[in-house]
Amino acid sequence: MIRPVPSGPQVDAWWFDAGRTTLGPAELAELSAGERDRAAAFVFAADRHRYQAAHVALRRVLARYTGISPHDLSFRREPCPRCGGPSGRPVLTAAGPLAAVPWFSLSHTGDVVLVAVAGRPVGADAERDPGRCVCSLAGSMHPADAARVAGLTGQARHRAVIGWWVRAEAALKCAGEGITHRLGEFPVLPPATACPGPAPGGCELATVPAPPGCQAAVALAAPAPGLRVTIAGPLPGPAAGPPGTLGEGSERAARRQR
Repeated sequence: MIRPVPSGPQVDAWWFDAGRTTLGPAELAELSAGERDRAAAFVFAADRHRYQAAHVALRRVLARYTGISPHDLSFRREPCPRCGGPSGRPVLTAAGPLAAVPWFSLSHTGDVVLVAVAGRPVGADAERDPGRCVCSLAGSMHPADAARVAGLTGQARHRAVIGWWVRAEAALKCAGEGITHRLGEFPVLPPATACPGPAPGGCELATVPAPPGCQAAVALAAPAPGLRVTIAGPLPGPAAGPPGTLGEGSERAARRQR
């Protein structure tokens, strides 16, 4: 059964654990020739496996919304709206009669994979705790965000900086821009939930419940008041299945966290 593409201010979030995934010839055959070439370019086997697992998971998630087999899905990259370069967002190329073509965003950090799906431009980012001081990143923040973390110390400051990063990167991915553009030109930290840039018309931001040691966020093109994130696939953990299973999980919904 084809899963409906989320409508209005709704985003489906799918979590997977690449470390618990075994990829055989059948799974790898779902990748495109370009994806196989990019995977082959990785020097370390672990990095190659994470890339492959993430892209197999992405294809299988999108197959649920389109009814198209994972291998037959095709993608293209839009030009960056900021510089016109070839590093814009990847988009699904419609193949066959689709009621709605899903927008998506893929993020992976270590073995953790996050796929966000929506009915309009969406960005997602997940980051592991780097295990080192990241306070120097505060110098790249918008002044309003820098002021919010200035009074924090220790672990609270550390978590706030990582939280800023995932929200800012999600907003940039929603706009189709890379993180080299305008990273600190707009505020994203709570209590802000509406971001005035960089997407045309702005975007709405939400924190995504993440596995231990990670933070994640999504951004959805405005207008999206009351942004709602549904955990459509399992969080990585003892009960989580590999991307090959793509279980529906508990369909837990999380209201926007402020």
